[in-house]
Amino acid sequence: MPNNKRKRVSKIKDKEKAHPYSRKARQINRAMHKETNIAKAKSERINAAMGRGQKIIWFRDNMDQTEDDDEEEVDAKLKKKVWTMVELRQLVDVYLARNDEDLETLLAKKEEGKNLLQKESLFLQLVDLEVKEAKLAGVEVPDLTNGAVVKALRAWDGDLNSITTIKLITCKPASIIPIEEEAKNSRRGDGAKADKVPQLLTEQQAIEMATGMAVN
Repeated sequence: MPNNKRKRVSKIKDKEKAHPYSRKARQINRAMHKETNIAKAKSERINAAMGRGQKIIWFRDNMDQTEDDDEEEVDAKLKKKVWTMVELRQLVDVYLARNDEDLETLLAKKEEGKNLLQKESLFLQLVDLEVKEAKLAGVEVPDLTNGAVVKALRAWDGDLNSITTIKLITCKPASIIPIEEEAKNSRRGDGAKADKVPQLLTEQQAIEMATGMAVN
C-alpha cells in the first residue's frame, strides 16, 4: 500500500527526481501545502500577540498620565491601586486618540491632492477600523478595575510569553456612552408614544357610539 502519511518536505527522499505527475510529487505538494498553512497560522498568532502586547505596553506606560498632569499629580497617581470603569473608559478614549497627530497630517496631505503611499493609506484604514470596532463592540484592554491586574501590569516586563498574566476585558470608550444612552432614551420615548396612539374603531363600534344602540 502507498504511504500517504504527510511528511515534512525536507524528510521526503529523492524529491528532486520526482516526476511532476507522480505519487511522490503529490506527496510533496501536500507536505508543502501543510507547511505553508502552519507557517501562516504561526505568523498570524505572532502578529496578534505582538499587537496585543503593544496595546498592553501602551496602557502600562500611559495609565498614570494625562496631558494636563504635572509631576506632583503623576506621583500621586502612581499610588493608585485601581481604576473605576468610567476612568478606564476615559483612558480608552486617550488610547484611540494616540494616532491623531499622524492622522491629521495624512488627511491634510490627502486634502491637498497629494498621493499617499500604500503604507499611509493602510494606516488610515487601520485607524478607522480600530475606532469603529471600539465604538461598536469595544476594545480589549487590561482590567484596571482589578487591583491584582494593575499590580501585575506594573510589574510586567513586556515579555509576550507572560502576557497571559494580564487579564483583559472588553471596554467601550467613554465618548460613546452618552450617544448610546441617548439612543436608548429615544427608543423608550418612541415606545411610549406608540402605546398612546389611539386604536382605530371598527365600523360597528362607530355606529354603536353614535347611536347608543348595539348593532347585531
